[in-house]
Amino acid sequence: MVALFVILTVIAFIAIDALVQRAEAREQRRAQPTALTSRERRGSVLALEGVSVPQGMFFDVGHTWVDLDSSGRVRVGVDDFAQRAIGRIDAVEMPEVGRPVRRGETLFVVRQGERTAAFVAPVDGVVAAVNERLARHADAIKIDPYEQGWVCVLRPRNLAQHLRRLAVAGEATTWMNKEIERFRQLIAAHPFKAMARGQVLQDGGRLTDGVLEMMDDETWSRFTREFLHPDEWARA
Repeated sequence: MVALFVILTVIAFIAIDALVQRAEAREQRRAQPTALTSRERRGSVLALEGVSVPQGMFFDVGHTWVDLDSSGRVRVGVDDFAQRAIGRIDAVEMPEVGRPVRRGETLFVVRQGERTAAFVAPVDGVVAAVNERLARHADAIKIDPYEQGWVCVLRPRNLAQHLRRLAVAGEATTWMNKEIERFRQLIAAHPFKAMARGQVLQDGGRLTDGVLEMMDDETWSRFTREFLHPDEWARA
């Protein structure tokens, strides 16, 4: 009887020790960083307001990004700042495959209700493919603007020439911060669409996601004109 008691006691201690080790292992896993997203693996940094700026991508003044492919093609999409400013995206009008496009020409259009925001091509090229997923899930741009939310693929022309006009790495982050500050000034200078200031600016003056949804049509038009179609196109 005593021997049986000793055996059961040993078994109980072993079981308790196993449970403790399992719990410690779970805590260690929780303490470790989670798997990096594809955007983080690119070396993404955050500009003001938490806007993501992947360091391996090129950024254009019209708020599109360019991702070079080993095949020589480039993917193009809407940057994180623009999708945050616009807010809800109801539809994306994509270019036709095979269509030639020049830098500064309208490449695709984002729709929000009756409003539209046209984005221009950052480089010369021919449309090689479009993201068919956006026809069914336009919100993919908001969920993951740099991966699942890409808009089209171009076979570029004069790429080396145009890349010099784009920002990358630290230069892109510096430029993005200036754009965010410029956007804050735009919002501060225009009336809100039946919204109180507190609903547009969070504590500390941080802009809310989708702030343009709360603004009047004049502010929307000025945003598309000054941020998506800047004067630099006249000099391109």
